[in-house]
Amino acid sequence: MAKKTCIHFDPIKPGCEIHNWRLKELDYVINELTPNNEHWVDPRYAGKTLSDIRKEIAERYKATVGQKMQAKAAPIREAAVVIKPDTTMADLQLLAKQLEKEFGIKCIQIHIHRDEGFNKTNPDPSKLNLHAHFVADWTHDDGTSLRLGRPDTSRMQTVAAECLKMERGSSSNVKHLNAIQYKEKKALENISSLRSLVRKSFLSKDAKNALYKKIDQLVEDLKADPLNIELQQQVEQLTEKVLQLQADIERRKQLHEQDQKVISALRDENKLLRNNNKQSAALNEKAHKEIDSLRKENMDLKRKAYPERYVLPSFIDVEATHAYKDKQGQCHIMMKFTGGSKEYKEKMSNEDFVAFKNGSLTKEEVIAKYHKPRIEAYIRKEFSRPDKRSAAISLIEKTIFSYMKLYSSSTFVPSSNGDNNPRKRGNYDDIDDMNEEERKGRSYR
Repeated sequence: MAKKTCIHFDPIKPGCEIHNWRLKELDYVINELTPNNEHWVDPRYAGKTLSDIRKEIAERYKATVGQKMQAKAAPIREAAVVIKPDTTMADLQLLAKQLEKEFGIKCIQIHIHRDEGFNKTNPDPSKLNLHAHFVADWTHDDGTSLRLGRPDTSRMQTVAAECLKMERGSSSNVKHLNAIQYKEKKALENISSLRSLVRKSFLSKDAKNALYKKIDQLVEDLKADPLNIELQQQVEQLTEKVLQLQADIERRKQLHEQDQKVISALRDENKLLRNNNKQSAALNEKAHKEIDSLRKENMDLKRKAYPERYVLPSFIDVEATHAYKDKQGQCHIMMKFTGGSKEYKEKMSNEDFVAFKNGSLTKEEVIAKYHKPRIEAYIRKEFSRPDKRSAAISLIEKTIFSYMKLYSSSTFVPSSNGDNNPRKRGNYDDIDDMNEEERKGRSYR
């Protein structure tokens, strides 16, 4: 029995592009056969979406009529045409040319679907729902709508059958009702697909429950009014909305994963930097300890090499001597003579106080620096007594005050101010800054 065909144009549905171009997964589609589908776009409409085309039509309509096109207008329509297994895109393009020639219907797109069927486990070609979708511009060049009567739609069935070399379908209200019932069945299948899509989505529990409630209401409404095209459009719109939500969630999920990767990389980098800092700190600590050890060793060697720079006479009580900082922040160095009870206090700089505390300056050096005049006066006093002069020399031998041996001259006459004595050495500080060889080269006066 020869296969029959028919063609009937209706206003496009919101989700027609998603369906025609297979932009979503459908339960009644056999995915393995989808590569067999074919698509064609008229060059006059290339690169434009149906929304773009509708806007252009609306602009032409406004320019012609002088007012906006009504929202319920249907300037773009679609027809599903039954085809044979051997129907080619060239056959359908021929039909498109004939429709434009006789009725002014300008075909925008043609989509051949060879992947729809009711039994996905047994995709028998004879059982497939082979058809093509014609998406057409249903307006004149000025944007006004085509006006086709019943004779035109009847003639259209004949033209379709002749171009596709198929038998013409009979025109009856029963057949048309069956087509609507078929759409109702497809709508219910879409609802089932929508319910499955919601169940598998990443939406929250509350969002899913709200969608389930809306879906259940749509099912009840369709059962009560199977011919309600608006309800079927709502199913398509709701499906498209869920797909958009799902795509948005997927996009956010990908962004979150990218952020987590960046965070993980930064954490690894910070961990590496912390480890490097710890290693650097350990190396620095080791270096500082080594520096401190070398400084101490250097100080010990200096003391051995130049004992007179770091040893005080025995008549100074080194143990009793101490440095401190008062409540006002002023630093002091206290000194006592051996056997004496009196303490002598002198102010000292904060820098020397810190150096003394960290070991850069010895206690002997600090005492010699700040109590030098007092100690020199003590030594001069001892030298003023000839019977004790030899003992005084032995006390200062190989000490910081070794240069005071210059006072051992028998002709030395003490005065109330030793600095005015012409027999005193020129400058104690000059001698203090000399090295050992220079001091040995000095002759006693």
